[in-house]
Amino acid sequence: KTHYPMMEDNILRNAMEVFYWIRSIRDIRKKPSTSELIDWINALTLSGIEPDKLRKELPFIGVVLKKDEDLETIRHRAD
Repeated sequence: KTHYPMMEDNILRNAMEVFYWIRSIRDIRKKPSTSELIDWINALTLSGIEPDKLRKELPFIGVVLKKDEDLETIRHRAD
């Protein structure tokens, strides 16, 4: 809320759930940091994405994950 005071609570809650889910996956080589979470929340807020689509569609997930291998791991787990 410090960085984005006008952000919807649902976006924050859903983004954090996905963020911690990603961090919990053992096969992720470079765990995302708080900085990536803040950048991702910014992208989600600016795009106007519906909060309930975060977990299903993982929009802009490349903002959170920097390694191609990690992106593939997440895409396989999300299916």
